[in-house]
Amino acid sequence: MGTSRATMNCPAVYRVRVQGSIPLEWSARLMGMNITTSDDADDDQSTLVGRLPDQAALAGVLNTLYDTQFPVLSVECLEVG
Repeated sequence: MGTSRATMNCPAVYRVRVQGSIPLEWSARLMGMNITTSDDADDDQSTLVGRLPDQAALAGVLNTLYDTQFPVLSVECLEVG
C-alpha cells in the first residue's frame, strides 16, 4: 500500500492559522472552511479548517486573507484525498 501524497490537483483538508479574529460569517467567503477564534484576549487568533478541491482553492483562501490583512501564522495539510 502506498501513502497518499499531496498534489496540485487533488482535494485535501487544510488547517490555516491567522493572527486576528475572522468573523464566523466569512466561512462562505473562505471556501466554506470552518472558523474558530481564540477566547484569549492576549492571543487573538483564528483557525480555519476545511476540505478544499485543490491547491488553487487554497491559494484563493490565502489571497483573501492577505487582501483583508490577516497575517498567516501557519498552513498545514491534514489529509489528502
